[in-house]
Amino acid sequence: MKILYSYILKEHFFPFFMSLALILSLFVLNIIMKMMTAFVGKDLEILIIIEFFYLSMGWILALAVPMSVLVASLMAYGRLSQDNEWTVMQSGGISVYQALLPALLAGILLSVGMMYFHDNILPEMNHRNKVMRRAITRKKPLAVIEPGVFVSDIPGLVIRADKVNHQKNELYKVILLDNSRTGKYRRTITADTGRVVYDESSSRYIITLKEGEIANLDPQKPEGYFMSRFSKMEISKEVSGVDFEVQENAHVGDREKSTDSLKAKIERLKARRASPLLIAQVEVEYYKKFALSFACIVMVLVGAPLGLMSGKSGLGGSATMSILVFTVYWFFLVSGEDLAGRGKIDPLYAMWNANFFIGVLGMFLIYYASKGYKISFKWISVPLQRIFKIFGKRS
Repeated sequence: MKILYSYILKEHFFPFFMSLALILSLFVLNIIMKMMTAFVGKDLEILIIIEFFYLSMGWILALAVPMSVLVASLMAYGRLSQDNEWTVMQSGGISVYQALLPALLAGILLSVGMMYFHDNILPEMNHRNKVMRRAITRKKPLAVIEPGVFVSDIPGLVIRADKVNHQKNELYKVILLDNSRTGKYRRTITADTGRVVYDESSSRYIITLKEGEIANLDPQKPEGYFMSRFSKMEISKEVSGVDFEVQENAHVGDREKSTDSLKAKIERLKARRASPLLIAQVEVEYYKKFALSFACIVMVLVGAPLGLMSGKSGLGGSATMSILVFTVYWFFLVSGEDLAGRGKIDPLYAMWNANFFIGVLGMFLIYYASKGYKISFKWISVPLQRIFKIFGKRS
């Protein structure tokens, strides 16, 4: 059995590292496409840019490893099924549960390793990434402003722009929320165009806006507000640091804390009878560390029987099903996080519901695989063939 288990595990190595490298490359390429235009020609050292991308790999790796486990299990057991090696194993008295055991044990070990990563390595990488992002913001504010995204990297301000021109250092269709005075958004500014620069001599952000409106909330009448128009407006915000400087004493967010730190914060909030919504937001980050680590086991439970049941249908259809499985898993995870953060459902259930539903699906698949059921993916290949014919005729 040791030889068999070793053989099955070896079948996982290449597809796991291949898919891991591919997924990491795709995520990194996405970051490069978003950020490189903001970095090039901005007087930032190449080592700083490399470190920024390296620190961004933390959260990418947390997602890529479970995805790679799913692909590796699918491809490894799918090849055994297609080459009739699984049939030979069955004739030798090997059950589905015995065949899945080595992959399941490897998934458990990988989950333990990912738990260590989530608890000790990822928080530090997230914190370093945040302080470096702020340092880049001080040097070149537009480097971290993305079109259509609210950015709060400039102290006291939240900025959103429909379009960003890094070459001209200009923003278009700008929305600026000023919370520097009361801690709440009491002044909203909209403008057709804007510019954001950092004056190193005075350690200030200079925000210049043109052709816009200012909406001020009335303190005596919160449901009302005063509005005024302007042709040009300049806002100055003082910050510390006159050059690119990574400040290690930056505030540590929930995603930058270990499980012990999060647990201690939850206990403090409960002792102070803090808002249930605030407590739920911290609990989401606490339970997420365990849930994402456990995902490695869940992906084995789904990928392995899918591979065994693929038969002669080919890995194309089976791979498509695996993508659908991970999409469903990610939907449950993200929607659960959002609902728990708004106090709609319990944080524990919100973070573990994806593992529960996909795990139950995996149990059913293992049961049917043990009964010799096969899955046909011809229904996937038919529409794909029609699409290829349509594009072939047009070309």
